Amino acid sequence: MSKPHIFVSCGQRTEEEKRLGEAICQTIQDHGVFDCFFAESQHNLNGLHENIFDALAKSDGFITVIHRRGNVSYGPDKCEPLDRASVWIEQEIAIAAYIQRTAKNDLLTAAYIEKGVGREGLRELLHLNPLEFASSDQIITDLKARLKTWHRSSESDDLGELQLEVFPGHEGSIQVKRLTPILTNRGKRANEYSCTLEIPELLLSFNSAFNVLEVQRRPGYRRLQATEKTKQNDPLLRDNPVKMLTQDVAIAHLNAAQQEQVLKQNVLVSAEIEDRVYSLTKSCAGIFTETQPVQREEIEGPDAQFGYFHFKNKPDKPLCPKCYQSIPPRAVYMGPRDQRAGGIMRFCPVCNFTVTEEVLRQVKRQINYNPYS
Repeated sequence: MSKPHIFVSCGQRTEEEKRLGEAICQTIQDHGVFDCFFAESQHNLNGLHENIFDALAKSDGFITVIHRRGNVSYGPDKCEPLDRASVWIEQEIAIAAYIQRTAKNDLLTAAYIEKGVGREGLRELLHLNPLEFASSDQIITDLKARLKTWHRSSESDDLGELQLEVFPGHEGSIQVKRLTPILTNRGKRANEYSCTLEIPELLLSFNSAFNVLEVQRRPGYRRLQATEKTKQNDPLLRDNPVKMLTQDVAIAHLNAAQQEQVLKQNVLVSAEIEDRVYSLTKSCAGIFTETQPVQREEIEGPDAQFGYFHFKNKPDKPLCPKCYQSIPPRAVYMGPRDQRAGGIMRFCPVCNFTVTEEVLRQVKRQINYNPYS
């Protein structure tokens, strides 16, 4: 998987502007987390406009440099002068703003404006808060500082991978999901590494036990962190997946309102291997096999034996009767058959509804007791 990338919107009218764009790209690449797109460096048969539209749509970050292009005058007496920016750059800013609004994805943004350039068009409505510059060195110095705070990353690259393993389990009488982040190093032996698991606090409210890996919380979330120190300073060897920590989460103990709230949240996992950063997001709905409300014509049931519902094309995978008959209906697969003292049962991973499919038969043995024998 390729690295997330940053779109560089910089003028190319002069050689100095081209060199600045290339210097910005080199600074981004030296940072090591992101790749970059700069139109000057593109050499293929696609139209330039196709490259730019595609790159903007796929970008995780946007850096724009607004250079002066000319002076215009407004008003009836032409006495309101304005130093105008590049029309091309203004268009790229507008496209990026539109993509961010429609995709609901916040771009990492840095804006730089040449001293004296005025505001007009869409920029009058945007809060870019550009840094005013007089020399290219000011831009590179500020960008290096900003990049240190930008940590958006992908789940994997050529040198490593972050995964989240999810297995069902039980904690006392409550059915849980066991979350285990797994870190794989594909580069050289790494001695410094870490992994942070951020979990909605409602999923942990069934258990009051303190976890020694817990670090500073943020509102609504609890954070667990493992590092090389908690792993006895063992190095990450090449192509050797390491389970960083394990944490049980549950939803069955929550009331309906709390369940609805937490199923809209996500579990966040981030990791570092030396100076490389990885992250992934898993929805709570996905962890607890939750799906969107379904159309009733897709479902058959209830069956006469256990009251199960099922999708027409999956008759061997029963759905929880309680969840399906709630309002709105939710299609949640029952858990696997589980051998218990009372028999063979299935549990719903969301509401903990239980169905006993087979009752263990107890054989009564007759005892002939004779005190004189």
